[in-house]
Amino acid sequence: MASTQQTFVNGRDGPIYVSVEPWPESFELEPGDKLTLVWDAPTTGDAMQIEFINERELVVWPDGAIDDIRYLFNGEPGKDRSWMFKHR
Repeated sequence: MASTQQTFVNGRDGPIYVSVEPWPESFELEPGDKLTLVWDAPTTGDAMQIEFINERELVVWPDGAIDDIRYLFNGEPGKDRSWMFKHR
C-alpha cells in the first residue's frame, strides 16, 4: 500500500456535498473550501471511485486500507465537520 491523497475543491457559487463511503461520512463544502482525504491506497488499480449524483453532490469510494483514513478540511483535521451542514 502507498499513502495517497485526493483533494476536492468547491469552485462553485454555492455549497457542494461530498459523501465518503462505506461509513458514510458527508461533508458540505462552501465556495473555496477544500476537503482532502489521505489513506493507504493499493499500488495497482484505482485508488478511488467517484460517482456524480448531480452538479452539487458526489459520492467517493476510496480503495485500500481505509480504516485510518484522514480528513483534512482546508488543511486542518476535519472529521468533526462530517454531517455539519449550514444549508439544507
